[in-house]
Amino acid sequence: MASNQLRIHISGSGMHLNEDMPYIQTIVRAVYENKGSVTRYWFEAIRTRHELGISDEEADWGVIHQENDDVITQSDLVIVETTRDYFYQGYQAYVAAQRKKPTLVVTRSPIKGRFISGITSKYITLKTYQTEDELAAIVTKFIKANTIPTKDLRFNFIIDRQIYRYLREKSYETGRNKSEIIREILKRKISSGSI
Repeated sequence: MASNQLRIHISGSGMHLNEDMPYIQTIVRAVYENKGSVTRYWFEAIRTRHELGISDEEADWGVIHQENDDVITQSDLVIVETTRDYFYQGYQAYVAAQRKKPTLVVTRSPIKGRFISGITSKYITLKTYQTEDELAAIVTKFIKANTIPTKDLRFNFIIDRQIYRYLREKSYETGRNKSEIIREILKRKISSGSI
């Protein structure tokens, strides 16, 4: 996966997977068409579990919950298909919003009066659709609205005297400007996983 590729978690109900799969596949196609990647193919795990004859009662829900929690944390965006109105899709949307992940909630049924309609967050976008074409257009618009350009971005921040003196000394020693030094430090921290 390219480092600038958006990581997108797709959630939905596994209870009616055969009926919902065309819509899940529409979301997946839209993700790839917009140069994103799917972080977890949970629907394939459900199909495999059903093919092996493992019932929902026998599933290890602690592991499943942790996997979903981890993947939301690692994702840039979250898309939740919630037509079936199960609590867990609303829960995942809530968790994503709490982690400040832009989250698209799509449904073919009315949202009013459902658990998910009570979640208010600037990170959640609710959309209703009827056709796969409408769904693809909604997903594409959401991804484009939340894509950060790959070119360098500029921002300002305030530092104290100690940090300024450190940057000034390092700049003099290395011949690089202060922003290059900060960028290098951040990249090292991100690579090591200490941020």
